[in-house]
Amino acid sequence: MYSFTDTVIYYHFLKQQGYNVQKVSHDALNSLELLHQYDAIVFPYTTLMNHQQRENLKRYIYGGGGALFIYGTGRNELDYMPKNGQMDLTPLIFHTISYIWEWDNLTEVFQSRFITDNHLKNVVISNNPDVTHPILTEAYKKLGRNYIQISENRSDGYWYEIMEPWNSNIKPLLVISDFSYASQPEYMKKGKTGAMFALEYGKGRVVVIPFKMFDFLHVEANDKWEDNTRGLAWDKTYGHEDAAALTNSSVNWVIQRASSNAFKRLYDVQLTTSNISAYVTPQKKFAIRGTVKTSNGGNVPVRGYLKVQVLDQNNKVLGEYKRVLPGLAPKGAEDSSFTEKFEILLPGNLANGNYTLYITFEDTRHDRKGFITRAERFTITKKGNSGTLSSFKMFSDVPMNSSHYKHISDAAKIGIITGYGNGKFMPASNVSRLNAMMMLLRALDIKPTSTATMPASDMKKGQYGYDVMATAYQRGFITLENGKANPQAPIRRGVMAQALTKAFQLQGKSDLPFTDISPSYEQYKNIEVLYHHEITTGTTPTTYDPYAPVTRQQFATFIMRSLNASSK
Repeated sequence: MYSFTDTVIYYHFLKQQGYNVQKVSHDALNSLELLHQYDAIVFPYTTLMNHQQRENLKRYIYGGGGALFIYGTGRNELDYMPKNGQMDLTPLIFHTISYIWEWDNLTEVFQSRFITDNHLKNVVISNNPDVTHPILTEAYKKLGRNYIQISENRSDGYWYEIMEPWNSNIKPLLVISDFSYASQPEYMKKGKTGAMFALEYGKGRVVVIPFKMFDFLHVEANDKWEDNTRGLAWDKTYGHEDAAALTNSSVNWVIQRASSNAFKRLYDVQLTTSNISAYVTPQKKFAIRGTVKTSNGGNVPVRGYLKVQVLDQNNKVLGEYKRVLPGLAPKGAEDSSFTEKFEILLPGNLANGNYTLYITFEDTRHDRKGFITRAERFTITKKGNSGTLSSFKMFSDVPMNSSHYKHISDAAKIGIITGYGNGKFMPASNVSRLNAMMMLLRALDIKPTSTATMPASDMKKGQYGYDVMATAYQRGFITLENGKANPQAPIRRGVMAQALTKAFQLQGKSDLPFTDISPSYEQYKNIEVLYHHEITTGTTPTTYDPYAPVTRQQFATFIMRSLNASSK
């Protein structure tokens, strides 16, 4: 797509093989709707994508699209191209705050981490003898033999991307079985280092080829070739038939939907505290000290800010400690947790009373404000020179065996839900439209504004809840019903879909199984987005029940699932 010759090679090769092929423009990546017109997309040497384009591509695959990535995929930021006269290329490569995840938000699609670029010479690439896969089986059939061998003896060799899956179920289909030289031999294991990976992500399929397989493809076609090769394979490259067979079988595999046990996205950040203390030091400082361990219990990488704050009774910040967490690997992989000691010093003559120790993880990056997805709360009771700490107390009417318990607990610790002041949450009660918008604005850290207005016939400015409803209305989270805000009416499941999709700017496409809604229903696309992210699965496998009210416990769960899905 961005290297003209490499794009044209695949374009002509696939056309000659009988596929219906189009050249996809760079601008097509700006539209998820447009991407879903294609069964599969081939990305040769596609280095220049911005964050949103990668997010569209990620959602395209998760919703059932197929993709074949060949070398150098989206590792640079298009938004940060150097201007004329600038020599510093650092923003192109190191734009994100992550030093681990080279592919930014595509990293979770590849389910791998980038290790290094390695310069190799006299490379031999073979099939992995320990792997049986439909791509290899079909390629063997085309070749009339049961092995793959691709090699080169070019004097200047080639650069190879070395990648390492964190999912132990992902085995390379091809391996680098031999080479005469490596610029970084410590990262090479003959017969083990992968040269082709096939994986499933959501409902889609992906093939990743971290070497320049396009140089091994042999195509004859009249076109405007940049390098005057006219599509022929590069000199001193061998295994052209093997590269062709693999390309064919890879495309045939990725255009099919993923299997039922495919990768399902799980976001699960965990905060664990220890050794927390509060006391007045000899230097007359009220010190709050402790340790926080941030762990990734999910299967996707995360990054963001760890923040520890001391709040007064009015939630004013008295002191804080911040730490950037540049990358937490998925559970079970190296670097999946980070332990940090913190210290906050306040005046020793701070008034006696209760304060809050508020520990949060905000899933974010330095150029995109994210959301607080996890939190812990402690009450600090200061009395004289000492301070005692008590843990967050969960609502008494939410049992631990409730399927909503964790989501309600997480939402309460963040401050999204507050209960009724008597220690109860009333989880089975319907949530009103007003309370739903209150929770939503808190989750987004949006303060209701007194300047917001709405043309509701049943609410006036200054009335309780007006600013909340008007702020939500102006942002498109909620619409009026026959000209009324209906603040005390229960929020319905269809309206809830609009609120969450708009608030968290979620996107995605799905094949909905629900028989009680049709594409003409006004909330159909919003429900499609929620189903794509598995925020809702319906009231039954085949019904969504769009006009049913949402309970308080359900809405807490929907909000937390939306926060988990919003990480990018």
